[in-house]
Amino acid sequence: MTSLPPPPYDLEVTICSATNLKNINWRHGSLKPYAVLWTDPCPNSKYSTRVDEDGDTCPVWDETIVLPLRAPIEDSILRIDIVHAYASDDVNPLIGSGSVPVRQIVDEFGFGSVAGRTLQLTRPSGRPQGTLEVKIVVRDRRRDWAAPPPPPAAAAYGVAPPPTPVGYGGYPAPPPPPPAYYAAAPSGYPAVVEERKKGMGAGAGLAVGAVAGLLGGIALTEGVEHLEEKIEDDVAAKVEEDLAYDEGGFGGDDFY
Repeated sequence: MTSLPPPPYDLEVTICSATNLKNINWRHGSLKPYAVLWTDPCPNSKYSTRVDEDGDTCPVWDETIVLPLRAPIEDSILRIDIVHAYASDDVNPLIGSGSVPVRQIVDEFGFGSVAGRTLQLTRPSGRPQGTLEVKIVVRDRRRDWAAPPPPPAAAAYGVAPPPTPVGYGGYPAPPPPPPAYYAAAPSGYPAVVEERKKGMGAGAGLAVGAVAGLLGGIALTEGVEHLEEKIEDDVAAKVEEDLAYDEGGFGGDDFY
């Protein structure tokens, strides 16, 4: 007996805001985050929000995207990645990921009702990486009012989103960045020598030295913390990759 196709359901997701994101771009400036979302087990089409240029570690989007569910509800999982745009090395690094089973939304709220969720974002290593506020509605197109058409799927990260859907494996991307964001930070800074201004005594010099030492200590601390996180993520990604190859698949990455 031929099985019937799954009912025509849509997943309406509003990406509201995120808080306490880790600034993985701390060497070069503030975060420029955007969200990428899709549903498993059919991740052929991924969709993205706009980039929040000013939100830094607490971005706000308030953007609604409609994803068609192509698999049965009990098998579908909504997955969301928060990604930093305008990276200097042509790859957009992952900030954190979150997910929620669609079946859970239907069981608690039914069809057509808004479900508010706070998703814990994590790194591939499992390290907490802030929280994401979303609103989710599961709609049955046979009885609910017509939802807006899905946004166009986009190409790989780092490429501007096309106006129409593309094929399998597409990843959405933010709009092209301003030229300034493409410039990598210099490897070193030239020493600055200034003449001591008239009237500037030894006490003022000591005060300036203390402030410089404090700032240097802060930068060093952030650098060590970033290095520790990078080592943890690299180890975790390697373990996931090894496990994925054993199962015939691929592991998660920090970059896209």
